[in-house]
Amino acid sequence: MDISILPPEIICCVLEQLPLADLVRAERTCRMIQAFCHSEIQRRITSGPLKDDWGVLVHLDQATATATHFDAVTKKVTFTISMPQPVQIKTMFDHRRQIQCSLLRRNRYCEDFVFTVEKGMTEGSTVNVTAEGAALCEIDAALTRLVKAPSPPNKKIIAPSPNLYSLQLTQLQIPLSAIAAQ
Repeated sequence: MDISILPPEIICCVLEQLPLADLVRAERTCRMIQAFCHSEIQRRITSGPLKDDWGVLVHLDQATATATHFDAVTKKVTFTISMPQPVQIKTMFDHRRQIQCSLLRRNRYCEDFVFTVEKGMTEGSTVNVTAEGAALCEIDAALTRLVKAPSPPNKKIIAPSPNLYSLQLTQLQIPLSAIAAQ
């Protein structure tokens, strides 16, 4: 059957009824239907039921990820991550340290990410960092080493004050295949 004889309204109605996994499969079969599939995927991801499915657990704090864009070329979905305030991490020594992150879908664990704080980061500096997961997911963040508060002049110091870092997650990218497989 030649798909070009069907009106676009009928094609859109049929595609609305398909589950996301079947929609992704249909997108790969025919160039004539590909644009319709991309449009339906974009609609479901940015304004439909899949918009607020994802979240990130970072150092015992949870942030929500909201889908904003589907790139039809790379087949990745971009999410913005809303964090009211950055997560603060304390460490006693200036050494390499890993910060654990987990990708969540509807409050279910999906995948682990690890951000690495490198030794020798100067106080007050901010570095953009990226972590990748096993399923080609990427998460971007801004890592800042905070300036230590000065100690009072007449107080006896027993131990040095800890180094403080703040981690602000900014963006998440998940392949469409990983979203459709869930």
